[in-house]
Amino acid sequence: MKRMACVPGAGVPVGNIDPYLVQNMTALSMPKDIPKWEIGLKVSFYIIAFLMDIVGNSLVILIVFINKRMRTTTNFLLLNLAVSDIMVGCCCMWVHAGNSITKEWPFGPYVCKVNTFMQVLAVTSSVLTLTAISVERFVAILFPLKRRLTPLFAFIIIVTNWVLSVAIASPHLVVRKQFEYFWADRHEIWCEEVWPQVYTNDCKMDMPGKTIYYTILSVVMFFIPIVVMLFAYTLILVKLLIRKRPGTVITVTKQAQDRSRKKVIRMLVAVLAVFIICWTPQQSFLLWDIYRDKSEKLQEYVLRTKYAAVYIAYFNSAINPILYGGFNENFRKGFNDAFHCILWRRRNTVAPLLPGQAINQANQGSVNTTPVGTSVV
Repeated sequence: MKRMACVPGAGVPVGNIDPYLVQNMTALSMPKDIPKWEIGLKVSFYIIAFLMDIVGNSLVILIVFINKRMRTTTNFLLLNLAVSDIMVGCCCMWVHAGNSITKEWPFGPYVCKVNTFMQVLAVTSSVLTLTAISVERFVAILFPLKRRLTPLFAFIIIVTNWVLSVAIASPHLVVRKQFEYFWADRHEIWCEEVWPQVYTNDCKMDMPGKTIYYTILSVVMFFIPIVVMLFAYTLILVKLLIRKRPGTVITVTKQAQDRSRKKVIRMLVAVLAVFIICWTPQQSFLLWDIYRDKSEKLQEYVLRTKYAAVYIAYFNSAINPILYGGFNENFRKGFNDAFHCILWRRRNTVAPLLPGQAINQANQGSVNTTPVGTSVV
Protein backbone atom coordinates (compact mmCIF):
# COMPACT_ATOMS: atom_id res chain seq x y z
CA MET A 1 0.00 0.00 0.00
CA LYS A 2 1.44 3.36 -0.96
CA ARG A 3 2.05 5.69 1.97
CA MET A 4 0.32 9.06 1.72
CA ALA A 5 2.54 12.12 2.09
CA CYS A 6 1.92 14.08 5.26
CA VAL A 7 0.68 17.63 5.01
CA PRO A 8 1.57 19.87 8.00
CA GLY A 9 -1.60 20.78 9.85
CA ALA A 10 -3.66 18.06 8.18
CA GLY A 11 -5.54 15.61 10.35
CA VAL A 12 -4.20 12.09 10.85
CA PRO A 13 -6.61 9.38 9.66
CA VAL A 14 -7.96 7.32 12.53
CA GLY A 15 -8.80 3.67 12.13
CA ASN A 16 -9.77 0.82 14.44
CA ILE A 17 -6.91 -1.51 15.37
CA ASP A 18 -7.65 -5.20 15.70
CA PRO A 19 -6.55 -6.21 19.24
CA TYR A 20 -5.80 -9.73 17.95
CA LEU A 21 -3.43 -8.45 15.28
CA VAL A 22 -0.43 -9.33 17.46
CA GLN A 23 -1.70 -12.62 18.88
CA ASN A 24 1.16 -14.56 17.24
CA MET A 25 3.81 -12.10 18.41
CA THR A 26 5.70 -11.80 21.67
CA ALA A 27 4.98 -8.66 23.66
CA LEU A 28 7.48 -5.84 23.25
CA SER A 29 7.75 -5.47 27.02
CA MET A 30 6.41 -7.10 30.15
CA PRO A 31 5.09 -5.23 33.20
CA LYS A 32 7.27 -5.26 36.28
CA ASP A 33 6.26 -7.12 39.40
CA ILE A 34 5.07 -4.77 42.14
CA PRO A 35 6.61 -5.49 45.56
CA LYS A 36 4.12 -6.53 48.23
CA TRP A 37 5.39 -3.86 50.62
CA GLU A 38 4.62 -1.20 48.02
CA ILE A 39 1.11 -2.56 47.50
CA GLY A 40 0.48 -2.64 51.24
CA LEU A 41 1.81 0.88 51.72
CA LYS A 42 -0.28 2.39 48.92
CA VAL A 43 -3.45 0.62 50.02
CA SER A 44 -2.95 1.67 53.66
CA PHE A 45 -2.39 5.32 52.79
CA TYR A 46 -5.44 5.41 50.56
CA ILE A 47 -7.66 3.70 53.13
CA ILE A 48 -6.71 6.40 55.64
CA ALA A 49 -7.36 9.19 53.12
CA PHE A 50 -10.67 7.64 51.99
CA LEU A 51 -12.08 7.23 55.51
CA MET A 52 -11.01 10.73 56.55
CA ASP A 53 -12.56 12.15 53.39
CA ILE A 54 -15.92 10.37 53.52
CA VAL A 55 -16.49 10.56 57.29
CA GLY A 56 -15.24 14.12 57.73
CA ASN A 57 -17.06 15.70 54.79
CA SER A 58 -20.26 13.77 55.52
CA LEU A 59 -20.22 15.25 59.02
CA VAL A 60 -19.69 18.73 57.56
CA ILE A 61 -22.81 18.33 55.42
CA LEU A 62 -24.77 16.93 58.37
CA ILE A 63 -23.69 19.76 60.70
CA VAL A 64 -24.72 22.48 58.26
CA PHE A 65 -28.11 20.90 57.59
CA ILE A 66 -29.02 20.20 61.21
CA ASN A 67 -27.79 23.39 62.88
CA LYS A 68 -29.95 26.34 61.84
CA ARG A 69 -27.39 28.96 62.82
CA MET A 70 -24.86 27.29 60.51
CA ARG A 71 -27.04 27.84 57.44
CA THR A 72 -25.19 30.88 56.15
CA THR A 73 -24.10 31.66 52.60
CA THR A 74 -20.47 30.85 53.34
CA ASN A 75 -21.39 27.56 55.00
CA PHE A 76 -23.59 26.53 52.07
CA LEU A 77 -20.59 27.10 49.80
CA LEU A 78 -18.41 25.08 52.18
CA LEU A 79 -21.06 22.35 52.01
CA ASN A 80 -20.70 22.39 48.24
CA LEU A 81 -16.94 22.06 48.66
CA ALA A 82 -17.55 19.06 50.91
CA VAL A 83 -19.64 17.44 48.17
CA SER A 84 -16.75 17.90 45.73
CA ASP A 85 -14.39 16.34 48.26
CA ILE A 86 -16.66 13.32 48.72
CA MET A 87 -16.68 12.86 44.94
CA VAL A 88 -12.88 12.68 44.99
CA GLY A 89 -13.03 9.89 47.57
CA CYS A 90 -15.82 7.93 45.92
CA CYS A 91 -14.72 8.28 42.29
CA CYS A 92 -10.97 8.95 42.18
CA MET A 93 -9.02 7.64 45.17
CA TRP A 94 -9.71 3.93 44.78
CA VAL A 95 -9.15 4.09 41.01
CA HIS A 96 -5.72 5.67 41.40
CA ALA A 97 -4.80 3.19 44.12
CA GLY A 98 -6.03 0.15 42.15
CA ASN A 99 -4.32 1.19 38.93
CA SER A 100 -1.01 1.73 40.74
CA ILE A 101 -0.90 -1.76 42.27
CA THR A 102 -1.92 -3.78 39.20
CA LYS A 103 0.04 -4.56 36.05
CA GLU A 104 -2.77 -3.74 33.64
CA TRP A 105 -5.71 -1.34 33.69
CA PRO A 106 -8.16 -3.27 35.91
CA PHE A 107 -11.44 -1.33 35.85
CA GLY A 108 -12.83 -1.57 32.32
CA PRO A 109 -13.84 1.04 29.71
CA TYR A 110 -16.57 2.76 31.75
CA VAL A 111 -14.29 3.70 34.66
CA CYS A 112 -11.63 4.66 32.12
CA LYS A 113 -13.93 7.35 30.77
CA VAL A 114 -15.53 8.48 34.01
CA ASN A 115 -12.49 8.61 36.32
CA THR A 116 -10.70 11.58 34.78
CA PHE A 117 -14.02 13.30 34.15
CA MET A 118 -14.84 13.09 37.86
CA GLN A 119 -11.37 14.31 38.86
CA VAL A 120 -11.59 17.39 36.63
CA LEU A 121 -15.20 17.94 37.71
CA ALA A 122 -14.25 17.87 41.40
CA VAL A 123 -11.19 20.11 41.20
CA THR A 124 -12.97 22.63 38.94
CA SER A 125 -15.94 22.75 41.29
CA SER A 126 -13.58 23.21 44.26
CA VAL A 127 -11.75 26.11 42.59
CA LEU A 128 -14.99 27.84 41.59
CA THR A 129 -16.43 27.32 45.08
CA LEU A 130 -13.35 28.72 46.80
CA THR A 131 -13.42 31.68 44.42
CA ALA A 132 -17.10 32.32 45.19
CA ILE A 133 -16.37 32.18 48.93
CA SER A 134 -13.53 34.70 48.60
CA VAL A 135 -15.75 37.07 46.59
CA GLU A 136 -18.60 36.70 49.10
CA ARG A 137 -16.26 37.49 52.02
CA PHE A 138 -14.69 40.35 50.05
CA VAL A 139 -18.06 42.01 49.46
CA ALA A 140 -19.32 41.36 53.01
CA ILE A 141 -16.27 42.87 54.72
CA LEU A 142 -15.15 45.64 52.39
CA PHE A 143 -18.68 46.74 51.52
CA PRO A 144 -20.68 45.99 54.70
CA LEU A 145 -23.60 48.19 53.65
CA LYS A 146 -24.21 46.19 50.50
CA ARG A 147 -27.02 43.68 50.52
CA ARG A 148 -25.84 40.27 51.71
CA LEU A 149 -26.07 37.21 49.53
CA THR A 150 -29.23 35.26 50.29
CA PRO A 151 -29.38 31.43 50.50
CA LEU A 152 -31.31 31.49 47.21
CA PHE A 153 -28.49 33.36 45.51
CA ALA A 154 -26.01 30.90 47.03
CA PHE A 155 -28.07 28.09 45.50
CA ILE A 156 -27.89 29.79 42.09
CA ILE A 157 -24.11 30.12 42.46
CA ILE A 158 -23.80 26.43 43.34
CA VAL A 159 -25.93 25.31 40.39
CA THR A 160 -23.94 27.53 38.02
CA ASN A 161 -20.77 26.13 39.51
CA TRP A 162 -21.74 22.56 38.67
CA VAL A 163 -22.98 23.41 35.18
CA LEU A 164 -19.63 25.05 34.35
CA SER A 165 -17.69 22.20 35.95
CA VAL A 166 -19.56 19.56 33.96
CA ALA A 167 -19.00 21.51 30.73
CA ILE A 168 -15.28 21.86 31.40
CA ALA A 169 -14.82 18.19 32.34
CA SER A 170 -17.04 16.71 29.60
CA PRO A 171 -14.31 16.33 26.91
CA HIS A 172 -12.87 13.47 28.96
CA LEU A 173 -16.00 11.43 28.32
CA VAL A 174 -15.03 11.51 24.64
CA VAL A 175 -11.23 11.34 24.56
CA ARG A 176 -10.63 8.75 27.30
CA LYS A 177 -10.60 5.23 25.89
CA GLN A 178 -9.54 1.75 26.89
CA PHE A 179 -7.19 -0.17 24.59
CA GLU A 180 -5.99 -3.73 24.59
CA TYR A 181 -3.69 -6.08 22.72
CA PHE A 182 -3.77 -9.87 22.83
CA TRP A 183 -0.11 -10.81 22.54
CA ALA A 184 1.04 -14.40 22.51
CA ASP A 185 2.36 -14.05 26.08
CA ARG A 186 0.40 -11.11 27.45
CA HIS A 187 -3.02 -9.48 27.49
CA GLU A 188 -2.12 -5.80 27.53
CA ILE A 189 -4.81 -3.34 28.70
CA TRP A 190 -4.37 0.37 29.20
CA CYS A 191 -6.42 3.55 29.44
CA GLU A 192 -5.36 6.82 27.83
CA GLU A 193 -6.60 9.96 26.11
CA VAL A 194 -6.91 10.04 22.34
CA TRP A 195 -7.31 13.56 20.97
CA PRO A 196 -7.53 14.41 17.24
CA GLN A 197 -4.02 14.30 15.77
CA VAL A 198 -2.43 16.45 13.07
CA TYR A 199 0.88 16.28 11.19
CA THR A 200 3.64 18.71 12.17
CA ASN A 201 6.27 20.22 9.86
CA ASP A 202 8.60 17.24 10.37
CA CYS A 203 5.80 14.75 9.64
CA LYS A 204 5.42 13.81 13.29
CA MET A 205 2.02 13.63 14.92
CA ASP A 206 0.77 16.10 17.52
CA MET A 207 -2.44 16.69 19.48
CA PRO A 208 -2.91 20.48 19.61
CA GLY A 209 -6.40 20.16 21.06
CA LYS A 210 -5.00 18.41 24.12
CA THR A 211 -2.33 21.08 24.58
CA ILE A 212 -4.85 23.91 24.33
CA TYR A 213 -7.36 22.21 26.62
CA TYR A 214 -4.94 21.45 29.45
CA THR A 215 -3.25 24.84 29.20
CA ILE A 216 -6.59 26.62 29.56
CA LEU A 217 -7.68 24.20 32.30
CA SER A 218 -4.55 24.80 34.39
CA VAL A 219 -4.00 28.51 33.79
CA VAL A 220 -7.55 29.85 33.54
CA MET A 221 -9.29 27.43 35.91
CA PHE A 222 -6.54 27.01 38.53
CA PHE A 223 -3.70 29.52 38.64
CA ILE A 224 -5.68 32.67 37.75
CA PRO A 225 -8.48 31.95 40.30
CA ILE A 226 -5.82 31.39 42.95
CA VAL A 227 -4.31 34.80 42.18
CA VAL A 228 -7.79 36.35 42.43
CA MET A 229 -8.42 34.65 45.78
CA LEU A 230 -5.05 35.69 47.21
CA PHE A 231 -5.71 39.27 46.13
CA ALA A 232 -9.18 39.24 47.72
CA TYR A 233 -8.02 37.82 51.04
CA THR A 234 -5.07 40.23 51.15
CA LEU A 235 -7.44 43.19 50.86
CA ILE A 236 -9.75 41.62 53.44
CA LEU A 237 -6.94 41.19 55.97
CA VAL A 238 -5.74 44.74 55.39
CA LYS A 239 -9.30 46.02 55.87
CA LEU A 240 -9.73 44.09 59.13
CA LEU A 241 -6.48 45.49 60.48
CA ILE A 242 -7.12 49.15 59.73
CA ARG A 243 -10.92 49.45 59.87
CA LYS A 244 -12.52 51.64 62.51
CA ARG A 245 -16.23 51.27 63.13
CA PRO A 246 -18.68 54.07 64.01
CA GLY A 247 -18.94 54.79 67.71
CA THR A 248 -22.56 53.76 67.83
CA VAL A 249 -21.63 50.10 68.37
CA ILE A 250 -20.83 49.07 71.92
CA THR A 251 -17.26 47.98 72.59
CA VAL A 252 -18.01 44.37 73.51
CA THR A 253 -20.13 43.78 70.39
CA LYS A 254 -17.58 45.47 68.18
CA GLN A 255 -14.77 43.32 69.53
CA ALA A 256 -16.88 40.18 69.13
CA GLN A 257 -17.72 41.03 65.51
CA ASP A 258 -14.10 41.71 64.63
CA ARG A 259 -12.97 38.55 66.40
CA SER A 260 -15.63 36.53 64.59
CA ARG A 261 -14.66 37.86 61.16
CA LYS A 262 -10.97 37.29 61.78
CA LYS A 263 -11.62 33.68 62.81
CA VAL A 264 -13.67 33.08 59.67
CA ILE A 265 -11.00 34.60 57.44
CA ARG A 266 -8.25 32.59 59.15
CA MET A 267 -10.15 29.39 58.44
CA LEU A 268 -10.82 30.29 54.81
CA VAL A 269 -7.22 31.37 54.22
CA ALA A 270 -6.04 28.08 55.74
CA VAL A 271 -8.38 26.12 53.44
CA LEU A 272 -7.08 28.05 50.43
CA ALA A 273 -3.43 27.67 51.45
CA VAL A 274 -3.75 23.91 51.89
CA PHE A 275 -5.59 23.64 48.58
CA ILE A 276 -2.75 25.49 46.81
CA ILE A 277 -0.08 23.37 48.49
CA CYS A 278 -1.83 20.09 47.67
CA TRP A 279 -2.93 20.76 44.09
CA THR A 280 -0.10 22.89 42.66
CA PRO A 281 2.34 19.94 42.22
CA GLN A 282 -0.29 17.97 40.29
CA GLN A 283 -1.22 20.93 38.10
CA SER A 284 2.46 21.69 37.45
CA PHE A 285 3.10 18.08 36.44
CA LEU A 286 0.08 18.29 34.15
CA LEU A 287 1.52 21.26 32.27
CA TRP A 288 5.01 19.76 32.23
CA ASP A 289 3.67 16.51 30.80
CA ILE A 290 1.91 18.40 28.00
CA TYR A 291 4.95 20.35 26.86
CA ARG A 292 7.76 17.86 27.53
CA ASP A 293 9.54 15.90 24.82
CA LYS A 294 7.40 12.78 24.43
CA SER A 295 10.27 10.83 22.86
CA GLU A 296 12.10 10.73 26.19
CA LYS A 297 11.19 7.84 28.46
CA LEU A 298 10.22 8.86 31.96
CA GLN A 299 12.55 7.74 34.72
CA GLU A 300 11.24 5.68 37.62
CA TYR A 301 11.70 8.50 40.14
CA VAL A 302 9.59 10.81 37.94
CA LEU A 303 6.76 8.27 37.86
CA ARG A 304 6.90 7.91 41.64
CA THR A 305 6.90 11.68 42.09
CA LYS A 306 3.86 11.99 39.82
CA TYR A 307 2.09 9.32 41.87
CA ALA A 308 2.87 11.19 45.08
CA ALA A 309 1.62 14.47 43.55
CA VAL A 310 -1.74 12.88 42.69
CA TYR A 311 -2.04 11.34 46.16
CA ILE A 312 -1.32 14.67 47.86
CA ALA A 313 -3.90 16.37 45.64
CA TYR A 314 -6.53 13.79 46.59
CA PHE A 315 -5.55 13.97 50.27
CA ASN A 316 -6.58 17.62 50.26
CA SER A 317 -10.19 16.41 50.33
CA ALA A 318 -9.48 14.57 53.59
CA ILE A 319 -7.77 17.56 55.25
CA ASN A 320 -10.55 20.13 54.75
CA PRO A 321 -12.85 18.85 57.55
CA ILE A 322 -9.90 18.99 59.95
CA LEU A 323 -9.34 22.62 59.00
CA TYR A 324 -13.00 23.45 59.60
CA GLY A 325 -12.87 21.89 63.06
CA GLY A 326 -9.48 23.36 63.91
CA PHE A 327 -10.30 26.96 62.98
CA ASN A 328 -14.04 27.23 63.64
CA GLU A 329 -15.68 26.73 67.01
CA ASN A 330 -19.10 25.88 65.60
CA PHE A 331 -17.75 23.13 63.36
CA ARG A 332 -15.55 21.87 66.18
CA LYS A 333 -18.55 21.65 68.48
CA GLY A 334 -20.53 19.90 65.75
CA PHE A 335 -17.80 17.30 65.25
CA ASN A 336 -17.59 16.76 69.00
CA ASP A 337 -21.35 16.27 69.26
CA ALA A 338 -21.34 13.89 66.32
CA PHE A 339 -18.59 11.75 67.80
CA HIS A 340 -20.56 11.62 71.03
CA CYS A 341 -23.67 10.57 69.12
CA ILE A 342 -25.78 13.53 70.30
CA LEU A 343 -25.82 15.68 67.18
CA TRP A 344 -29.40 14.76 66.30
CA ARG A 345 -30.62 15.59 69.81
CA ARG A 346 -29.11 19.08 69.87
CA ARG A 347 -30.97 20.91 67.16
CA ASN A 348 -30.49 24.63 67.50
CA THR A 349 -33.33 27.05 68.08
CA VAL A 350 -33.37 30.68 66.97
CA ALA A 351 -33.35 32.82 70.14
CA PRO A 352 -31.72 36.13 71.04
CA LEU A 353 -28.80 36.07 73.46
CA LEU A 354 -29.26 37.69 76.85
CA PRO A 355 -26.85 40.54 77.68
CA GLY A 356 -25.02 38.42 80.24
CA GLN A 357 -24.65 35.54 77.77
CA ALA A 358 -23.31 37.87 75.09
CA ILE A 359 -20.67 39.26 77.43
CA ASN A 360 -19.59 35.81 78.63
CA GLN A 361 -19.32 34.41 75.11
CA ALA A 362 -17.47 37.49 73.88
CA ASN A 363 -14.92 37.06 76.67
CA GLN A 364 -14.50 33.44 75.65
CA GLY A 365 -13.92 34.35 71.99
CA SER A 366 -17.12 32.76 70.72
CA VAL A 367 -18.40 33.72 67.28
CA ASN A 368 -22.01 33.39 68.45
CA THR A 369 -22.14 37.03 69.66
CA THR A 370 -22.57 38.33 66.13
CA PRO A 371 -25.82 40.33 65.83
CA VAL A 372 -28.64 39.29 63.58
CA GLY A 373 -27.81 39.98 59.94
CA THR A 374 -24.07 39.25 60.25
CA SER A 375 -22.82 36.20 58.38
CA VAL A 376 -21.13 33.62 60.57
CA VAL A 377 -19.37 30.47 59.46
